[in-house]
Amino acid sequence: MQKNSSKNIQNKKVFITGASSGIGLALCERYLKEGWKVIGLARDISKIPNSTKDNENFEFIKTDLSNFETSRSIIDDVFKKNKDISTFILNAGIYTPDSFNNFNFRNAEKTFSTNVLSIYLILELVNLNFDFNSNLTLAIMSSTAGYKGLPRSVLYGPSKAALINLAESIKSENHENLNIKLICPGFVKTPATKVNDFKMPYLISANRAASIIFDKIYKKGFEITFPFPFNSIMKFGKILPYKLYFKFTKKKFSKK
Repeated sequence: MQKNSSKNIQNKKVFITGASSGIGLALCERYLKEGWKVIGLARDISKIPNSTKDNENFEFIKTDLSNFETSRSIIDDVFKKNKDISTFILNAGIYTPDSFNNFNFRNAEKTFSTNVLSIYLILELVNLNFDFNSNLTLAIMSSTAGYKGLPRSVLYGPSKAALINLAESIKSENHENLNIKLICPGFVKTPATKVNDFKMPYLISANRAASIIFDKIYKKGFEITFPFPFNSIMKFGKILPYKLYFKFTKKKFSKK
């Protein structure tokens, strides 16, 4: 069990993936506001506001996480030069709202490469470059979509379910001084969710999501999930009999 989460913020430098938009960008901005040094990794710096990328405490790292060989070299170099990173937020992910009758393997390959395999790549590099006994915070961004299967989520949901299992596995190994956090947001207003053609219950802003995460990431507990009551509804769905669960998803996720 983690003894003192306040130790995780003695070295106020954070590494955030998916930093150019959505929750990732909002987290970068929140950490900068709180006086942290931020290393933000993403594919496209042009999406980042000048007020953020011109901040002297912000460093942008460009890479496509699905390109494993290039990303391995770049991230390993970043970690070797920044041994004082104390928080890692593995947030990068893509969302393709494919259903069973229209998905294709290329989309599946891209989704799992970015959402799952790139996380394993970064975790390997964290293992090689940092000591888990030095009070690190490691946060994995999953989703309430990973709790159970949802309509038009044959790619995204399973990828996020894998991350839930991954975070649980790491936590179960009982690394005493590692603050491992599983983050499971519901619907957040981001460029990714704009493509949805169904009702998104309890939709919140990326800034609100970042605020909730920052307020909870160094406190006790394993999972950070929001917004209420949507997260509670989705958790309840995990224990429903399938017959009732499928009726629930049909009602809640019908097209607009």
